[in-house]
Amino acid sequence: MGEAISTAAFRESLAHFASGVTIVTMRGPDGPVGFTASAFTSVSLEPPLILVCVGRQASLHDRFLVHEHFGVSILAHEQAWVAAQFSQRKVDRFRDVPLSEGPIAGVPLIDGAIVHLECRCHERHPAGDHTIVLGKVLHAKVTNGKPLVHYKRAFGGFTAS
Repeated sequence: MGEAISTAAFRESLAHFASGVTIVTMRGPDGPVGFTASAFTSVSLEPPLILVCVGRQASLHDRFLVHEHFGVSILAHEQAWVAAQFSQRKVDRFRDVPLSEGPIAGVPLIDGAIVHLECRCHERHPAGDHTIVLGKVLHAKVTNGKPLVHYKRAFGGFTAS
């Protein structure tokens, strides 16, 4: 068998996968905390489960793993600035970002997002340099709007053909 692909080649390959943009949020002791999560997907309809991956080197990794509840906001097309702000380090990621509280556990959710999910941690699994977190969806809210899409390290939109 051959050697594994290089990290650079693997990263470049995956940049060609278009995906929606999500912000994962929790209520911290000093206010809301959150991060942009590109590794997000549905896992199961029964029970309703989603998957979020967080890098072990991420600044919020350890804090994320101790929270029982978290929110997921799937961003709208006009929220590219929110995604960019949340992907930065050592900034107030919530500066000028309007929030509301989830109705079940009060997790912070990004106003204007096209989907809000309120989740409870179901399972956690170490996987390489990330931790996979399965969340059981307790509440969902869907609004009209176009999604923000991430493709080849850039934000854009989606148009149905």
